[in-house]
Amino acid sequence: MSPTKVAIVREPDDPQPMAKTSVSLGDTKDDQGFYIVFRGEPENVVSLLAEALKVCEVALPAGHYRDNRE
Repeated sequence: MSPTKVAIVREPDDPQPMAKTSVSLGDTKDDQGFYIVFRGEPENVVSLLAEALKVCEVALPAGHYRDNRE
């Protein structure tokens, strides 16, 4: 996928937050871009995504995740 459209949206903090920072991301149905929706401080989002990417690059190819699909 070579994204051409990116939507970044900051949502208000949850009234009873489960986390200091939360991020949701996905690609669009037409494969023309992706979205990032976050809560918290932008600096924390960047740090969280960078750390998560490091973990994903190792864990996902090795199958180190819980698969909840039926």
